Amino acid sequence: MSLQEKYQSLIDMANGAGISGLNITEGDGFIKIEGSAPSADIKQMLWDEYGRLDPDYRSGDLVLDVTAPEAASNTYTVQSGDNLSKIGAKYGVSWNDIFEANRDKLDNPDKIFPGQELTIPQG
Repeated sequence: MSLQEKYQSLIDMANGAGISGLNITEGDGFIKIEGSAPSADIKQMLWDEYGRLDPDYRSGDLVLDVTAPEAASNTYTVQSGDNLSKIGAKYGVSWNDIFEANRDKLDNPDKIFPGQELTIPQG
């Protein structure tokens, strides 16, 4: 199965979602989808589809570089005993939303440390 075939539902979703500057390129062992989503919800919809196709994001064969307008957010300093689910429950957002909002700081949603400052997206 080619990468184009593997990610066809994601490509179709991006094409139909009003992504401006949509650019889909295939390289040696990867496919890159980039552009600008009209909203954070559309961006999340694409990430959700990616998660459905590659549940643990382990394939390493897709670069999903879609931006969206920034929503207002809070910050939270991680305390001992916290996890993303517990923090999310405080703010009414999912652990995955917090993880996605902090991809620049977090490599693994299960590895957060006291003292880290996390961005909490609006729920």
